[in-house]
Amino acid sequence: MKHMNKCRKIKVLVKGWGELSGCRGDNLGKLLASNGILPLPCGGRGLCGLCRVKILAGETNELTIYEKIHGIKKPWRLACRVTVYDDLIVEVPKISEIKPVVYTLNIPIKNPDPLIKEIHSYKEIQKETFLYKQEHPNSLHTLLFNEKIVMTSPVKVRKILLVDLGTTKIAYQVIDLKGNMIIEDVLINPLVRYGSDIITRMSYILDDPGKLVEMMNDLHTSIEKLARENNVCFILLAGNSVMEHIYLGLSIKSLAVKPYKPVLYGPFIIYTGSYPTLVAPIIEGFVGGDAYSELIASLYMNMSKPYLIIDLGTNTEVMLVTEDKIYVTSTPAGPAFEGFISRGSHIAFGGITRVWIKEIVDEKPVFGYSYIGSPQGLLGAGVLSLVASLYAKGFIDKSGRFVKGYANTDSGKAFIIDHKNNVLFTQRDLREFQKAYAAVKSAWRILLNKAGVNREDLKYVIISGSFGSALSPKDLIVLGMVPLKDEERIVISGNLVLLGLKIMALKRDYYSKYNEIRGKLYHINLADEPNYMDVWVKELYFNS
Repeated sequence: MKHMNKCRKIKVLVKGWGELSGCRGDNLGKLLASNGILPLPCGGRGLCGLCRVKILAGETNELTIYEKIHGIKKPWRLACRVTVYDDLIVEVPKISEIKPVVYTLNIPIKNPDPLIKEIHSYKEIQKETFLYKQEHPNSLHTLLFNEKIVMTSPVKVRKILLVDLGTTKIAYQVIDLKGNMIIEDVLINPLVRYGSDIITRMSYILDDPGKLVEMMNDLHTSIEKLARENNVCFILLAGNSVMEHIYLGLSIKSLAVKPYKPVLYGPFIIYTGSYPTLVAPIIEGFVGGDAYSELIASLYMNMSKPYLIIDLGTNTEVMLVTEDKIYVTSTPAGPAFEGFISRGSHIAFGGITRVWIKEIVDEKPVFGYSYIGSPQGLLGAGVLSLVASLYAKGFIDKSGRFVKGYANTDSGKAFIIDHKNNVLFTQRDLREFQKAYAAVKSAWRILLNKAGVNREDLKYVIISGSFGSALSPKDLIVLGMVPLKDEERIVISGNLVLLGLKIMALKRDYYSKYNEIRGKLYHINLADEPNYMDVWVKELYFNS
């Protein structure tokens, strides 16, 4: 039986626009967006900070963590974070331009001090400066990196390319020297033809060392193309340890055997074609420059400690930041989070981002869903929301077994999400999801135990990654995938790697924090933990 909540009518007076009708409990951002008054560039996820409105009168919820991160103070609010409790009077700024779609927490950088600047004479530099010039016919401009290294670039110092070199996708931003985002997008990592996970790619290289150069060239070609198309002068790049080794052309042998050590830690200064490039420093083991960039971002946000960062993806990094130590680990969660299931998709192609149960007919669920591009398959966020909905309604049990409401198909037991597009979710798909789910839970549980931190003592859990940006805190809580049960303390940050790279690009002092941070790091290799497999098996059960 379907239950409908009664609507207690409220009115929202938007100055200069008129009066809107809604219900108590409505989201102000969705109300304004549905009436064409205010766009929600990040889809109302609190990431971009662009839907600012002034609440002149009326009752709403209190400031949320997203608003505090963006530095919002009353009477200003982010419309997408406002729950309407009573009649409101709202002032909406004029929208001067359409903003790009945002997947990343977009925090303004105060008093930028960029890592790079263009120089026109060697009189502008100190005697201790190093020369790292590339003799390239297109390298017409000379720039100074961190006041210490002279480099060349084919383009004037105006725009910077930030690159999160993920295992299956490459997320990137182009920014100016004030931190304004010009473009943000994602493309498929060209190395997916060598496998969708880092272990498979490492096997290719170990079997045929020539593949290392081949993979490196594939990556450089893709990134150089982005730099050229966007007319940037400099590149900042971060990835996990394996991806950075491949990008740099470094041997991966030491990462393939215990104790899984990188050849070098960085940071690394190289050229991608004719474009000067900074590759972020590696932390330890498989925890690479992407995790370091996320740490930089969280430190810049000055969040109360202790807090947990979980970067969900094929290779998931988990970090616990306390007052005196930073505990880090990584876990190969597998490609289920990236949509690699029987009817999966990828964000670069579009797909289903969220699934819910609209109603139950003849004891079978009827699904509703939202999507980007085309509903051709399930994206990782769509998978997680589907599993949370099925578990909450009792269609699957704690062990992940299909118990009712499923159909018998050629692929075995399956829930049919969309008959027309043949989008289904099988028992085998759920088992793949459970492996990734258990890997994530095992990682944060072991970190908390090592640090002696109770889950209730955590101030925040930050969910990062492009996949994580589309997740609902409620779904994570339903499945028990995070240690907190308070939605207000779960921050969906989007791609935190790109934010960290932006901070390093525009705040030189944060780039220089590497030695300070490294002194606080405590790396845990889960494979060396004697009880890891016992913990992992236990965590296969939902909400355990």
